[in-house]
Amino acid sequence: MKMRSKKIIMRKKKLFLFLGILSFLCLLCAVLFLLFYDYYPIESRVEKIEKYAKHDTEDYTTTGWLRVQGTNIDFPIIYAPYYDFSDKTDSFLWNEVDADELLNQITVSGHNILNLSSNPLVADSRHTRFEQLMSFTYLDFVKENKYIQYTANGEDYIYKIFAVSYPEDDDIPKYTKENLSKKEMRQYIKQSLDDSLFQFDIDVDENDKILSLVTCTRMYGHYNNIEFKVDARLVRKGELKLNYDVVPTEKYEEVKDIMEGGEKNGKA
Repeated sequence: MKMRSKKIIMRKKKLFLFLGILSFLCLLCAVLFLLFYDYYPIESRVEKIEKYAKHDTEDYTTTGWLRVQGTNIDFPIIYAPYYDFSDKTDSFLWNEVDADELLNQITVSGHNILNLSSNPLVADSRHTRFEQLMSFTYLDFVKENKYIQYTANGEDYIYKIFAVSYPEDDDIPKYTKENLSKKEMRQYIKQSLDDSLFQFDIDVDENDKILSLVTCTRMYGHYNNIEFKVDARLVRKGELKLNYDVVPTEKYEEVKDIMEGGEKNGKA
């Protein structure tokens, strides 16, 4: 009887040991996954900038490159203070500030010519400007695409999206300048979060560096002075590039109501 009890105890010890080792290995795998998994790996655009900049003239300067997850947005950014951007442009974006440093708030603009309706198309291959930015109107798309790569000054930077909104056009220019003050940064972030269609599970504050992508829209009709904007903050030092949670806000429900009764897609 005693021998049988000892065998049972030994089996239990072996089972506990096996389960302990298995749990440790599972935990180790999870840690290694977090350390080495890259949700949006960098694809350097430094050489592309150098190649594109060879065509710079006195009228414009190539200042950077933009690549947006889930879209075909993979274009150079130019600074051209005297260019009439009301004209249609293909395959490039623009920044209204000429800076040699990574500013704490950067606004990149681009045209939306073919995706203006209140039912924006998602990742349509015919779009060659900022049209595919409108894909971020949809919750399902945003859940899987939250990263932006901005390349400038010989470096590739990754930003995490924290807000998607439809701001008034007049609210954009006042934040387009060299560097914002701490107060202006707080105001800008608060406004972006308050207006956002989604609540993202990341924090952002006035010490972060912000990247804002802006294009035109007709979501609220032909004659409304409304833009479409995606805001992201620079990935912090040591921060992992993983997927993160997002939930809709009341603003999304408003836009969703418009989309459900929306017009057919049309050109500008």
